[in-house]
Amino acid sequence: MFSNFVWSWLAHALPRAAWLPVLCAVVWTAIFLRTIPDLVRTPRLRPREAARASPPSYGRVSVVVAARDEREHIEVTLESLLRQTYPDLEIVAVDDRSTDGTGDVIDRMAASDSRIVPVHIRELPRGWLGKNHALYAGAMRATGDWLLFADADVRFYPDAVERAMAYVHAHRLHHLTVAPRLIASGYALKLLTAMYIFNYVLFKRPQSAYRRRTRAHAGIGAFNLVSREAYERIGTHRAISLRPDDDLHLGKLIKRHGFRQRFVVAQDMIEIEWYPSFRAMVVGMEKAPLPAFHYSAVLLTAAMMVMMVLYTTPFAGAIFGPGWYRLVYLYCLVLMGILYELHAVFLRLPKHQFLILPLGMLLYSYAFIRSAVLAVRRGGLVWRDTFYTLRELRRGL
Repeated sequence: MFSNFVWSWLAHALPRAAWLPVLCAVVWTAIFLRTIPDLVRTPRLRPREAARASPPSYGRVSVVVAARDEREHIEVTLESLLRQTYPDLEIVAVDDRSTDGTGDVIDRMAASDSRIVPVHIRELPRGWLGKNHALYAGAMRATGDWLLFADADVRFYPDAVERAMAYVHAHRLHHLTVAPRLIASGYALKLLTAMYIFNYVLFKRPQSAYRRRTRAHAGIGAFNLVSREAYERIGTHRAISLRPDDDLHLGKLIKRHGFRQRFVVAQDMIEIEWYPSFRAMVVGMEKAPLPAFHYSAVLLTAAMMVMMVLYTTPFAGAIFGPGWYRLVYLYCLVLMGILYELHAVFLRLPKHQFLILPLGMLLYSYAFIRSAVLAVRRGGLVWRDTFYTLRELRRGL
């Protein structure tokens, strides 16, 4: 009854044109209040001031690295893992049907250091995506109490695993995912990268993953540290065998099963060049967006249109809006600016790009809608040089 009275009063009190700035203010206020408390409290793992003579061991850690045609990066990644200060480390390097000599590099390095366990996959079984199967095969070969799933182009700082294990032990976690330092060259690439991460923080809310009563969850492919107990309880990678967003969904299953997880920022712990160029990122994002929208191109396109309105309206209204409308839009820009400032500080991204946020959202929408159009045209997705039909992928939902 009261809510009906409020809506009736608003309908008479506000002119029809005022609904857009008011709605915009309500939405950005809700996003701000939901995001800020946990964002400002997001832990930051900092380097130790001095090396320990004998770092403690909290159980064996098996780092599982899935590599397909990664000859250019795999050696640097494995060398950075071999320099880890953590005392009980196993490195399971999985060559996933590579054709560029990646497997030869893994074998050569395994011959010189017994901590590297080589695994070679020649054929992909039906019902699996390549990377998911490679990570699963590596996990089955691993002997550790903890599994660290990592990409083949990540560079680990020497104390990365030691710091992560100390943190999960201190906080009694089952899952820890780490936001790496992202290396991006080129203005357009930095803008698209910033936009992707900004939306991830606002709408997926990894910083709130530690809250048990929320749906927020976290998972980053560069660094997913999981206890073997949790990994086996969620059904291993078999439960997400057809999910292109395997890292996110791994975190989602861990959270759903009641295990404790946390998202942290550690710029001086791991780093990765996510994509070498703007074009490479647009192409690389072909497989990412559709699973979140249940492989519906219509739903994805509609969501992008709504987000374009959400991001562009405050900028346009603050410049061209009449009277008090402009003040409402300026209020929205202040909230957006605070959110972007925190996000940029945490991840060391250009702060001034907030001023061209609508352009960033346009690039983001283009990459997402392009992925949907290509998927519909092809009838499926291409990932790691393998084609998967939409019918097959929908079964993975």
